[in-house]
Amino acid sequence: MLKVAQVGLHGFGRVHLGRIDRLVDQGRVELVAGADPAGPEAGRDLRCYDSLTELLAHHEVDIVSIATPIGTHMALAMEALAAGAHVMLEKPPVAGLEQFWRLEQARQQAGRSIQVGFQSLGGGGIARMRQLAAQRLGQVVSVQVWGMWCRDLAYFKRARWAGQRVMNGQRVADGVCTNALAHSIATACRIVSLLDVKDLVSIETELYHAFDTQSDDTSWLRVNHRLGAPIDVSLTLCGPRPEHPSVTLVGTEGEARLQYTEDVVTWQSGGQRQVEHLGRTDLLENLVDHIERGVDLLVPLAQTLGFMAVLEATQTAPDPTPIADQYLTWEGAGDEAHPIPQDIEVWQHRCLESGLGYAAAGAPWASDQTRHTWTPSP
Repeated sequence: MLKVAQVGLHGFGRVHLGRIDRLVDQGRVELVAGADPAGPEAGRDLRCYDSLTELLAHHEVDIVSIATPIGTHMALAMEALAAGAHVMLEKPPVAGLEQFWRLEQARQQAGRSIQVGFQSLGGGGIARMRQLAAQRLGQVVSVQVWGMWCRDLAYFKRARWAGQRVMNGQRVADGVCTNALAHSIATACRIVSLLDVKDLVSIETELYHAFDTQSDDTSWLRVNHRLGAPIDVSLTLCGPRPEHPSVTLVGTEGEARLQYTEDVVTWQSGGQRQVEHLGRTDLLENLVDHIERGVDLLVPLAQTLGFMAVLEATQTAPDPTPIADQYLTWEGAGDEAHPIPQDIEVWQHRCLESGLGYAAAGAPWASDQTRHTWTPSP
């Protein structure tokens, strides 16, 4: 039976613990200890340490599961690899491309595996969208990523690093593109097989914020690559309501949309329209299967490079531009208050349909000066 340690026991760490508990109940793993300076939740009988270092001094483990602030992922994953453990690493894996290369090199040298927690990549919608693109849609001429969530002031008070790009001189890399709706970009990259920097041409960005934060909460970007149509992305945490985010393939003979949080594919082609509900494989279970039986990992670190390039593009772009108060409507009171940029949903869809950024599409709160283009280094 594989021995698992959980680092980060609160916040999203509770989700990790729930997945571990399920495998414990199946007799597949043993949760030996946790690490969190805040201790375990009340009522949970778990040996707990202030740090992973202390935990590893007392226990040998096969898997270290990490659900901690983004800026801590690199050091914790490196420590786990050095101890001979495999790693279940919450997304985004690290805070930049330089860290990505160092961690992947350390993983190879250790001969261990790192599974990244992009849960949407465990869904059956990825393969189905590829199949539809090959068989039903004709030539894919547009890849559209749309996300509209509604977050409030409390969302940015949940942790010191929330809404930060840099804290204490270290990159935090929070933002709508890199954290909250990061799955949308990772899902699109996997559907079009954008897994290597050599396939990238450039990434164009327009980053804005309506909340008083460092990070972007309303953003547009276009990923130009050599594999086909660009990936156009329009994301916001400032919608009038939350909607299921989606990745849409528009072809010359049809259209397919994946709502990845629901694992639902809707497609139409040749006079047909179908809605398909697909299953999902838990990524921790897949990591256990990989260790025990050699099953392929669903989200190995190396295959998150397309997403990591987007993260790097957003974090090296100029700081996000604030949306002027005159274009914001605030709803709710106290910590439940949230801003809505003028006609945000209209501008989101207009950008995706036209392939233009907010400024070029005509959004009154957008600015040409916000646009930035990132190109990969040789």
